[in-house]
Amino acid sequence: MDNAYYPDQHHPTLYFDDGNVVLSARTQDGSFQYFRVHHSVLCRHSPVLADMFALPPLRASGSRDMLEETYDGVLHVQMPDTAEDLASFLGVLYDPLGTAYKRFNPNTPVLVEGTLKLATKYECDAIRTRIVENLEADWPQTLAQWDARRSECILLRSEHAQQFTGKINGLYLDDRLPEPASAIRVATDYNLPSILPAAFYQLALLSTDADWDEYRANPGKHLRFGARTARWRLLDKRDLMRLVHGQKVLAGHTRAIGTDIFGKRCQRGIKVCAKARTECWKYFQENAPISMDDPLDILYDCSRLETLFTDLPCGACVQDIATSAEKKRRELWRSLPAIFNLQA
Repeated sequence: MDNAYYPDQHHPTLYFDDGNVVLSARTQDGSFQYFRVHHSVLCRHSPVLADMFALPPLRASGSRDMLEETYDGVLHVQMPDTAEDLASFLGVLYDPLGTAYKRFNPNTPVLVEGTLKLATKYECDAIRTRIVENLEADWPQTLAQWDARRSECILLRSEHAQQFTGKINGLYLDDRLPEPASAIRVATDYNLPSILPAAFYQLALLSTDADWDEYRANPGKHLRFGARTARWRLLDKRDLMRLVHGQKVLAGHTRAIGTDIFGKRCQRGIKVCAKARTECWKYFQENAPISMDDPLDILYDCSRLETLFTDLPCGACVQDIATSAEKKRRELWRSLPAIFNLQA
């Protein structure tokens, strides 16, 4: 029997006086934490926990009424999970509105990881579905969604660039946009393939020097000027191999734009078109070095050459470039799972 009582180890918000079961779990520092909750709440959300509580509790030796293990006068169950994961999971059960995750929050994958782990383990399908929907809302599954998010990001970047400190409401640009490495880690560990293509593509655009923790140790040096970062430490060897492969393939797609889009001859035989096409591609190479890592962005700009240049190819060539670029963008987007070896 468990007669010891440790009120200093009670969870501050998940220990209810009218609870009829106490769950305990070890914290990361090795101590125990106790949660006094309600049998009915657990069983309503989880068929696994319902089956566990359907089993008759062990009785103390020689007694019909006294339970083998109790805490604070009620049934005590030692859980195999960490106290941190259990607190996250129970918090959602008892306060679903209080655990709503703000859109584009770069910390969402970190915040939901414990809940997602136990929701999957204990077959809480409704909770898992809700978390997946939150993650999917931040990571586009279609090219149209990617373009919509791109437009939002451009607007946010412009707003932050106008601030001397680079902050709006105390947040840098990097604090207001999804972070790809943590998204990849959660998606890989808990089978959420829908968000992986966009997350890997976003990660491929970032430098491995742009580390989430290191940049925050000296935020004025980089974050103030709109730098984007990733939690690189969360990636495993397989993630990194996928990333390297994808970056090489994307670089090939970028090089192909020069020949497949701007290297074609004018269908009307106008000589100045060849020079104009060459100058357009030269501009992308020399004046847009950052976007050269982003073939989706370059191909997007190919469809609006009129807003970038004064000396243009003929109208037929401009239309041909736009049409070809949009076709290649769609093909590239559909190919992202293969580019990053996500189908293996």
